Amino acid sequence: MLTFKALSHKLFGARRPHRLALATLPPRAFAFFHTFGLTVWIALVERSGWSLILPGLLLLLWPAIAYLHAAQAQDSKRAEFKNLLFDSLLFGVWCSVLDFYVLATLSIALACFMNNMVVAGPRRMLVSMALFAGGALGWSALTGFEIRPYVSTGLDIYQGAGAVAYFLAIAYVMYGQNRQLGRSMREIKFQNRVFHALLELGGVANSASNIHMLLDDSLKHLHADFPEYGFAVFLQERNRPEVTRYAAVAGLQLGAEDERRLGGLLAKLHDRQESVVKLREKSVGEQLYATSMAGRLSQYEGWLIVRAPKLDGRLERMLTLFVDQLAAATENKLLHLALKKTAERDGLTGLYNRGFFESALQLSVQGKGQTPSLDFAVLMVDVDGLKVVNDRYGHVAGDQLITTVAERLQVHCRASDILARYGGDEFVVLFPSADLTAANRLASLIRTHIEGQRCSITTADGKRLTLELRLSLGGASSTEVPAQEVLTLADERMYDDKTRRRKQRALS
Repeated sequence: MLTFKALSHKLFGARRPHRLALATLPPRAFAFFHTFGLTVWIALVERSGWSLILPGLLLLLWPAIAYLHAAQAQDSKRAEFKNLLFDSLLFGVWCSVLDFYVLATLSIALACFMNNMVVAGPRRMLVSMALFAGGALGWSALTGFEIRPYVSTGLDIYQGAGAVAYFLAIAYVMYGQNRQLGRSMREIKFQNRVFHALLELGGVANSASNIHMLLDDSLKHLHADFPEYGFAVFLQERNRPEVTRYAAVAGLQLGAEDERRLGGLLAKLHDRQESVVKLREKSVGEQLYATSMAGRLSQYEGWLIVRAPKLDGRLERMLTLFVDQLAAATENKLLHLALKKTAERDGLTGLYNRGFFESALQLSVQGKGQTPSLDFAVLMVDVDGLKVVNDRYGHVAGDQLITTVAERLQVHCRASDILARYGGDEFVVLFPSADLTAANRLASLIRTHIEGQRCSITTADGKRLTLELRLSLGGASSTEVPAQEVLTLADERMYDDKTRRRKQRALS
């Protein structure tokens, strides 16, 4: 059995009439069918027979004709406005046909005027009044003017009940339209919140310096825009999903054990096909839902968790948008960090390169100029004998010597120290916010734990060699010379140390 919507689709294709045409169809059909019943009643009472009933059959056709007119029109809303005006004209004529049966004429006229007033305002109501009066008086001029004040008590009850039903139906239609308007306004407000949150996520992605900050700030902004929800995000290693690499939480109470348990649960869900997965079952209250970033990240499997009372279509669409934005921002940040690391790291040792060191040194020089009490120090390190190793055993052996020194220097540098490869056989350490004491401390560690130690390397032809590590050191601080001259002084002291050590080896 075809529904009305399916039948409408078959008749008119994909075009959907304006909601006004759909809303007025049932009340119009009721009004014209009711008026036809009134006509039949009067015909039976007056024994006028088919002379009144046959023309009345036209009343049954008009609702369908009006709907067809609105459905096929290019502008169905404007077409429906015309239909409402034609209702007034047709009812005016028919009230004259019924000799202005008073109760019917008053209720029908009021219904016509009210319909046009509701949909188009006072001016349209005045046009409706003019058409109603024109139809009534025009037909009366052709057939004669008579007034039928009363037919029977039963007919009065019939007409009164029909009028009440019609006005209640119109009120219900208006109520439905207001509810629809309210839902539309709420949906628009919700969409605006989503759009604002997406814009903020884009700003966070640009300003975040690392993935942890990106995820933390993103969730804080989401929770600020949607305080009714709680959020969490987990990034797990693709090859080892049980390992959670990054996690962030906002608006959720998750302890370390909760995060571990949740991360383990998510690791088991990677093969699930649903876009949104319920993480726990509760008969009442809020639930946790997980939305997968499914293939949007190259290195990780990602999940966005939300705490919400229930999952509806609106929330599911929102989560999909947030997941897309968050995954894109994360992937872009990972790529940016990888490119940045490539640009500022030495390809052989993985330490900072000379360009990065010089930028960091310039910041320290500027800081000293702005805040004289803010000192810094530099330690230069030179690998003695690298040229001999390269010439005798090849650059493969020399590279191994450099990487060995780099690894051992890293062991003794603090997180705040900036260790860089400055040249072929030179390393440099910058100590921000420190004086010469920091450089001397590291120099002492190097003399104790690295200088004179042996390391094994393999030549290009596969021979194993054991070499002794010999390093020349030179430190300087902004407490000794102007900030711009610190590096030069450290370099001079390092060459002085190299010269002194050569003389010692020559004498020994």
